[in-house]
Amino acid sequence: MGNRYKKPESNLVYGRRAVLELLESDCKIIELHLASSDTTGEPIGTIIRLSDKHGIDVKKTDRQRLDSLTSNGNHQGVAAYYRSTNKLSVNELIHRYGEKKDALIILLDGVQDPQNFGAIIRSSEVLGAGGIVYRHRRAAGITPVVIKASAGAALRFPLSMTENINQAVQLLKQNGFWIFGLDSNGDSDLYKTKLTGKIGLIFGSEGKGISTLTKKRCDALIHIPQLGKIGSLNVSVSAGIALGEWLRQRGL
Repeated sequence: MGNRYKKPESNLVYGRRAVLELLESDCKIIELHLASSDTTGEPIGTIIRLSDKHGIDVKKTDRQRLDSLTSNGNHQGVAAYYRSTNKLSVNELIHRYGEKKDALIILLDGVQDPQNFGAIIRSSEVLGAGGIVYRHRRAAGITPVVIKASAGAALRFPLSMTENINQAVQLLKQNGFWIFGLDSNGDSDLYKTKLTGKIGLIFGSEGKGISTLTKKRCDALIHIPQLGKIGSLNVSVSAGIALGEWLRQRGL
């Protein structure tokens, strides 16, 4: 038992794209593990070169060890432990982006599925949102699955975890943000709603949507027009559509 591997006190990320994003972020990498059978080709070659550039010791290991480290995740022969630097308080997020003419902050009221959370982070980064505020309890955190689903964006996109989403809403409103909640029963049509200036978009959990109290704190509840009979969209799809409309209204 004396040679048993002890995981370092840090976060884990795995998968070639995600580890490559990690190497290009500001995160501090503690350890990088690479399958001894995967030492050539791309993007492995780039991962090795960036590791050398940053003075990171690459530990060659077998796939069985990587399977164990990642709990049999789809690691693609590479995994790394790191310490994150991109988490901000809500106040810091507002201070950083709240002075912009068209500032957009995304708020997640209990999104629990890591694939959805990762996809929302990815869409937010690609389409130009300023950051995401997400709930701590009864919600997805920044896990390896979230990082992979975000294509690595979760490693460098501004994220703020809060104990109370309603307090975050109040802070945003005090700083001049207009708050919209995405709700299938919302009175306003997304495509007829002015989404310019400083705004916050709230998306609720997969099952219950936005909580009742949080709905009451919104300046308006908006819906995405639908023609089908299913009744609702996946939350990450809704976020992508709303972000796309926000970007369109900015003339970009």
